[in-house]
Amino acid sequence: MKILFSTDVHGSDVCFRKFLNALKIYKVDVGILLGDLCGKMINPIIKQPDGTYIVHLLGERRQLKTEEELQTAQKELAAMGNYYILTDPEEVEVLKAEGKTVAGRIDERATQISLSAGKVETLFKKLALERLESWMRLAEERLEGSNIEMFMAPGNDDIFEMDEVLDRSTYVVNADNRKVDVKGHEMITLSWSNPTPWDTPRECSEEELEEKIEKLVSQVQDMETAIFNFHAPPHGTMLDECAKLSEDLVPSTEESISAGSVAVLNAIKKYQPLLGLHGHIHESRAVQKIGRTTCINPGSEYTEAILRAVLITLEKNKVKNYMFVGG
Repeated sequence: MKILFSTDVHGSDVCFRKFLNALKIYKVDVGILLGDLCGKMINPIIKQPDGTYIVHLLGERRQLKTEEELQTAQKELAAMGNYYILTDPEEVEVLKAEGKTVAGRIDERATQISLSAGKVETLFKKLALERLESWMRLAEERLEGSNIEMFMAPGNDDIFEMDEVLDRSTYVVNADNRKVDVKGHEMITLSWSNPTPWDTPRECSEEELEEKIEKLVSQVQDMETAIFNFHAPPHGTMLDECAKLSEDLVPSTEESISAGSVAVLNAIKKYQPLLGLHGHIHESRAVQKIGRTTCINPGSEYTEAILRAVLITLEKNKVKNYMFVGG
């Protein structure tokens, strides 16, 4: 069985389309796309009195004078995972009056401003769900009749409303928090992570994570062929190294830390499944054996619209080979 596994596309329209295309190009039997699926911010495209639009993209202020320039900017924003709204200066001022910025949604979380309610948060949810719904329609159009099975699940960044969209798909299987059969391999999936500095929707203590894992593990009949599809990587491995953050959340250029989960590491050591699929730490693209278990994090470069993935060939109780792919 050949699997294409990717993770952390974070709203990137281009990365999702590349993933669908790659399933057929590499002639895989199964596609597995793990969260995070949500983008991180909204860019307002602000209509001016003269009919042009102003947008700030990667720190650059652009004036969009034609319909073609407007469409190009929209595609660029969607490619890097951002959402956008066509708006006017008056509406932007209303949104700002909440004490939140439209762009930099995650940064606002870092500064301890609650985004649990309000127009910006409502708008973010609407745009995130609309994009995911468009992805589900695209997957159904592209893969119907292909005999390729496709599994998806959220990650710690993803709002809970995304589960309902995945559950409604007539083609994609929402694998989160359950056991699914993957061509004869039992796969259990967990979207939750250990605590992060960002106060994301699906994070919890290591103790709570252990409870969630044990509940899933209790459903597995054969660990020799099982797959652990856990968003958080095992702690203290090559899959979970990232830059150390200062108190104001600025990443260090000299020091790194392990940000993965101890509960995930302990579960892999204890149960020794065939394969561990992980994400969460974008810069830690790596593979590492933990006992008999092959653990893989393909990394993520969604902001550059680059899909990072791994091709894995499984025999019944053996990882025959794997190969990192990207582009």
